[in-house]
Amino acid sequence: MLSRMRRRISSVRITSDALAVTRLTLNAIQASTDAFPPLKSSVSVVLVIMELSQKAKLNKKGCEHIAERSAQLVQDIWRQTKDFGVVLPEEVERSVTKIENLFKEIESFFGGIETENAWERFIRQDLHKSQVAEYGRLLDEAMMHFSFNLELSIHRLHMESVAADEKRHVAVLTVSQMSESERLLLTQIRGDVHMGKYVLASFFFLDHDPSGPSRGCVNTSIPDTAAVLRLSCRYRRSMLCTAS
Repeated sequence: MLSRMRRRISSVRITSDALAVTRLTLNAIQASTDAFPPLKSSVSVVLVIMELSQKAKLNKKGCEHIAERSAQLVQDIWRQTKDFGVVLPEEVERSVTKIENLFKEIESFFGGIETENAWERFIRQDLHKSQVAEYGRLLDEAMMHFSFNLELSIHRLHMESVAADEKRHVAVLTVSQMSESERLLLTQIRGDVHMGKYVLASFFFLDHDPSGPSRGCVNTSIPDTAAVLRLSCRYRRSMLCTAS
């Protein structure tokens, strides 16, 4: 009997500590200057959901699971979007706003359960359990939708960056006064650098400050390395011309 009571007390303490850590993490996200507005408002709603789940008198385990899942979603979204800053790609922000609206719906549902009397909770217990299960499914679905849109936006931003880089490359070659064969050689090497085949003169072809110091590494597997370096220096000077 005593051993069982000790295990129960220990379990309650672990749960309480975990909740405290989760609340601390959510508050830190909310206080961050890098967090975008829909995520910050989502944190506020999830904190209320967590509080209401602790007061649940019916299907408490299911309610706590929804609260934990909601808190985990917020943390996952923060980890995957914090490098974007306060402005997200439009499709990603729409996904987060939909998740925020789902959080608000869950908060309203939990709040309604709290106001019910014992008889109402008894006659509606099956309905409540099925609704809690449905919210679990909706949270998983919303997170998958967010992840898809995030991957889509990253791909789109990458393609836009590649297109801008290609436009810059053409502009540099236009003022470089190189021969056609020299231009073809540099274009080929530039493509290999983007594919990760070589690091030689990578600082000439990838996004960087053209006025900064050179940090290229020579890869002797490229034919006529000295010639390539000479062309790369000319390319760099042309970049400075187009940037000015």
